[in-house]
Amino acid sequence: MAINISGVGVQPSPTQKNERIQKDDANSTQATNNTSVNSKELMSEDTVQLSNVAQSLQAKGSNSEEAAIDMDKVEQIKLAIASGDYKIDSEKLASSMLQMDELFS
Repeated sequence: MAINISGVGVQPSPTQKNERIQKDDANSTQATNNTSVNSKELMSEDTVQLSNVAQSLQAKGSNSEEAAIDMDKVEQIKLAIASGDYKIDSEKLASSMLQMDELFS
């Protein structure tokens, strides 16, 4: 004896399948549209504020004279490193590191 409880065990007809697929697609599209609207609303409220350090670094970076790279010096350093003649002044390095640290403190 077969028992049918709320349509369990009954195969849906092809038209019922198509209706279900269309409803699922409509719900999916609506959810996507709602997400897009919410994202746009959130994006319009976002703001960014640069710290004083970031502003000073940005100002220094925009100066084209300071931003220029001395390629001759770069090549000299590369050659010195490759030949093993490049010497590092550890005191100067430590001093520079401390100065950088003070920028972010």
